[in-house]
Amino acid sequence: MHPFEPGQTFAGDIALAVQRSVDLPNLRRVVGEHVEAAVSDERVSQARRVLMGGSGDSWFAALAVAPAWQRWTGIRTEARTAMEFARYESMLLDSGDLVISISNSGSSSRARETVLLAKDRGVPTLGVTGSLTGELARQADLIVHRPVSEQIGLPAHYSRCLVNFAEYMAVLYALYVLGLRLGVQRGHITEATCAAQIARIEQAIETQGAIAARIEPAIATLCEQLGDIDTIWALGAGPSRGTAQYSAAKFHEQMPINGIGQDLEEWAHLEYFLTLKWEARAVVLVIAPPGNSFDRAQEIVKGIANAGGRAIVVSSAPASAFPESYLYLDLADNLDEWLSPLSYHLPAQLLVLHMAARAGIPYIPMRRHDATWLIAQGIVRETGRGLG
Repeated sequence: MHPFEPGQTFAGDIALAVQRSVDLPNLRRVVGEHVEAAVSDERVSQARRVLMGGSGDSWFAALAVAPAWQRWTGIRTEARTAMEFARYESMLLDSGDLVISISNSGSSSRARETVLLAKDRGVPTLGVTGSLTGELARQADLIVHRPVSEQIGLPAHYSRCLVNFAEYMAVLYALYVLGLRLGVQRGHITEATCAAQIARIEQAIETQGAIAARIEPAIATLCEQLGDIDTIWALGAGPSRGTAQYSAAKFHEQMPINGIGQDLEEWAHLEYFLTLKWEARAVVLVIAPPGNSFDRAQEIVKGIANAGGRAIVVSSAPASAFPESYLYLDLADNLDEWLSPLSYHLPAQLLVLHMAARAGIPYIPMRRHDATWLIAQGIVRETGRGLG
């Protein structure tokens, strides 16, 4: 039996996920309480360097928010995969560092290991997590909890996709609010600036359903035009690097097809040659919010077209800025570049849902065969002894 209805749309499901799963009033309250406790701690407010670590969506969120964090807090902020952080960076931590370890489940082995190895060096740790009972919450010195409900009221064969969507929105919200309130605490930004930015963040979350409804007809048509492709790239720079990685991940987690996240500039040096070979088979999602890399995104889109590939542009600039695009998706969200990660991942999620419906996939995302053993049950080091 085909699990999806013919011509099924998903914009309403996006809106429902925001309402029921994100539940902004509750998210605002819980995150606000935890953030105020965190920024009042001198180990946080006096940090000279912040290192954020995570795996999968948690790392993508760190990549997405780190550029804004540096501007709001005045603190050097770096994003690392949890593996790089734990096994190769933890022994280099020093006084004045603050480690932020991110795990939606609170049970990721490497996220927990990051905390334990940082504590072994005497460095303060802060966990950002969706679980108050997970090991990360018990092991970190401080936590910021971002609650998300899994009771979303959608069909079981794809509801987890929308819960994942809600979790990503919630962790972005928690990290943004933490950075803004820390900036106020340090006197780097004003209360007025903080309040205005949080208002923009919350508005972006609330309008996800409306954005989805506006772009979904074009996404549905695109799905039919793409056919049975097996690879899609997603490109971005700055905050959009995290968005590109997150977007690409949805394709191999949920379809699965090969999703490849790439730095905007590096495509020109590397995948350009594959595009020459593959031509129309080369489908490239270009994340292009107006900002520091916008002019380079325009050049990359032209380069994709000249090489015979198909560029799908996600932006809020006038469509005339990308005459060579195969499809232009105007989010019309008026977000600045630093907050664009809140909305610019949405087209990828919509496209995956339509591709899965078209392909008749019975259950998305794919079920793991290992009961999360690879993620949550691996060896966890508690000391850095033996690490070079």
